Amino acid sequence: MRLGLFLLFLFVQQVASSNQIKFGKVSKEEVASVQHENFPEANAAILYKNEWVRYEYQYQIGWSVIREVHYRIKIYNKEGFDWATLQVPLYAASGNKEEISGVKGFTFNMENGKVVSQKLRNDGVFEEEVNKYRNKASITMPEVKEGSVLDIEYKIISPLYWHIDEFKLQYDIPVDQAQVRLEIPEYFIFKQYSKGFHNIDFSQTRENRSINVSYRSSDEMGRLGSTSRKNGTLEFFENIYNIEASNLPPLLDEKYTSNIDNFRVAVNFELASTRFPNQPFKNYSLTWEDVAKSIYEYDDFGGELNKQNYFDDDIDQLISGLTSNEEKAMAIFHYVKSKMNWDGYTGVGCSDQGVRRAYKEGTGNVAEINLMLTSMFKYAGLNANPILVSTRSHGIPLFPTSDGFNYVVAGLQIQNDLVLFDATEKNAFPDVLPMRALNWFGRLIREDGSSSQVNLMPKTKSLDAIMMSVELNEDGSINGRYRQQYTANNAFVFRNNYDKGSEDSFLDALEKRHGDLEISEYEVINAEDPAKPVVQSFNYSKEAAFEEVAGKLYLSPLFHLTTRENPFKTEKRAFPVDYGYPWEDKYIININVPEGYVVESIPEPIAVALPDNMGQFKYNISANNNVISARIETAFNNPVIPAHYYGDLKEFYRHIIEKESQKIVLTKS
Repeated sequence: MRLGLFLLFLFVQQVASSNQIKFGKVSKEEVASVQHENFPEANAAILYKNEWVRYEYQYQIGWSVIREVHYRIKIYNKEGFDWATLQVPLYAASGNKEEISGVKGFTFNMENGKVVSQKLRNDGVFEEEVNKYRNKASITMPEVKEGSVLDIEYKIISPLYWHIDEFKLQYDIPVDQAQVRLEIPEYFIFKQYSKGFHNIDFSQTRENRSINVSYRSSDEMGRLGSTSRKNGTLEFFENIYNIEASNLPPLLDEKYTSNIDNFRVAVNFELASTRFPNQPFKNYSLTWEDVAKSIYEYDDFGGELNKQNYFDDDIDQLISGLTSNEEKAMAIFHYVKSKMNWDGYTGVGCSDQGVRRAYKEGTGNVAEINLMLTSMFKYAGLNANPILVSTRSHGIPLFPTSDGFNYVVAGLQIQNDLVLFDATEKNAFPDVLPMRALNWFGRLIREDGSSSQVNLMPKTKSLDAIMMSVELNEDGSINGRYRQQYTANNAFVFRNNYDKGSEDSFLDALEKRHGDLEISEYEVINAEDPAKPVVQSFNYSKEAAFEEVAGKLYLSPLFHLTTRENPFKTEKRAFPVDYGYPWEDKYIININVPEGYVVESIPEPIAVALPDNMGQFKYNISANNNVISARIETAFNNPVIPAHYYGDLKEFYRHIIEKESQKIVLTKS
C-alpha cells in the first residue's frame, strides 16, 4: 500500500513536471497550430506569461526590485505580426533609472515537418528615450512567419523599491496561462487591488530568507571615524504572493470606451507602510485627502502656486478698470491662453524651470500653465484653487495614491458655481475642458490642506444643430443649402480640427465624411471666438442621392446624414459606454417636392427613450403641399451609460437605424 502511494505520488510529480513550461522548449503541436482553440479569429495569442519579482539588497546601493519575465507568443497570421516586437517601458528620471538585461529569445517555425529555431540577435534589441521620464526597450524577434512561436525572456532591475509595476494579465489577444510570483520582504507592507471581470487565483504564504550583507562598524573602542567593513547575514520573513489566471479572452477596445486599461484583468500592489529593524514604523497608506494635501506641499506644486511677483505688474495693468469678477477671470484666462504654449507634458508638478521661467519663455507643462492661471486668479482677488485630474489615457485611479493624478486644471468659484478652466488649449473656454481631462472626477485642493471631489463632466449638453434645404433633381441628384451650428465641447472639437491644416484639406475631409458631397461657397463664422457658437454653412450637391423606380421616387429624409450602422455590435459589454460629455443632435430638413409629383407616403413618427432619462430619440416628418419637413432629435443627457443598460442602448440604436432607413415615397401626380 505504501509502495502504491509512493508510485502514485511520483507519477503526479512527473505529470506536473512535464506540464511546466521551460524557456526554449516548445512542442511541435504549439508550432503546428493554425488557429486558437477558443478564439479562432485571434491573430495571435499569449500561450504563457510568467513573472518573477523579488527584492535584492546591495551594500551602498540598498534595495532594488528584480523582475524576470518570460513570454511565449503564438503568431497565427500576418495581422499578428505586431506581437513580433515586444515593447518594454523603463522608468528614467531623477537619477532612478531602470535597466533591462538578460534579453534572450527564440523564434520557432515548422520546416519540412520539423521544428527549427532562430536565436534573437543583438541587433534585435534596441533601447530609446521616449521622453525625459521614460525610456523604451524594443525586442524584435527574427524570422517571424505565420505560425511562429516566440519565446522571450528579459530582466529589469529597478531602484524604485517602493514601487511595483502593475501585473497585467489580459491583453487584446487571448492569454492561455499567466503566472506571477512576487516575493516581498517583511519590511515592506503592500496593499493589493485587482481589477477586471474574470477570475484569478490569488494565494499568499510566508517563507524564511537570509541574505549576505556588508556594513560599516566602529572599532571595539568606539572611536569616531575608525570603522571597518564587515560581512554578515540578515534573516527575515518574506511574503510570497502567487497569482494565476488561465483562458482569458482578448480585451478589445470597443467604441466609446474611456480607457480600456481601466477594465483589464490586472493586479496592483501599493506600498502601505515600512517596518525596518531599529527604525520607526512609517505609514504610507493614504486617503484621497492625504494625497491632495501631500501634493499641495510639494515645492513644485504649492511652492510654485504661491509665487506671484513675476506677473504682478502685468496683471495689475490687465485688470485695471475691470469691476466684475467675471470680467477679471475672462481677461486673465484669455491672457494666459494667448501668452503660453503647452509643451505636451502632463503631470501635477512643475519642471525644474518652474513657473517663472515658463512665463518668461511662453512655454510650459500643464502644471506650470494652470498653476500660473490659478495664481493669477487668486492675485486678482478671485476664489480659485487647483483641481487634480487623472487624464483618460492615465486611467481612473482605483485607490488613493500620489500617482493617481497626472493633470491640473483651475477651479474658480463664481457665486454658487464652480467653473473649470484649462489654459493649455487656445480654443478652450470656461467649463469646456479638452477630452483628455473629462475623466469622471477630480479633486480640488486648498491651501489649508482640505480638499473635495469635483465632477468633471460638463453640466450642459453640446449641441450639433443642422438646417438643410433639399432640391430633388430628375437624375437622382440633390442640391441645396446646409447650415450647421456647434456649441460647447462640440464647438471646441470643431475649432481644433479646423485649425489643424488648410481650409482645402478641411473641406476635402468634410466632403468625404458626408459621402463625397460636393461643397461650394463655404463659410464659417465665430471660428476664433470660443464665447460664441461656431457656424459653418455652404452650398452642396450630391449624385445618386435617391432612387427612381417605376415612376416613383424613394428617398431617405436624412440623405447623407442617415445613421446606417449600430455602433454597438457585441452581444454583451462588461464596461460602460462613455461619450465624454452630454450631447444633442437636432436636424431640421426641408425637402421641396418637384413639379409633377405628390407625396404618396411618409414614415410614421416615433419617440424612444432610454431608462432613467439618459437619452431620447424623436423622429417626426410632415408634408404640407410641396414641402416635406423632417425634424429629428437625438440626445444623451448622461455622458456615461452604465454597462447594465447596454442591452437598452443597443435596442435604442436599433430603433434609430430602422426608422432612419425608412423611405419617403413620391408618385407622379
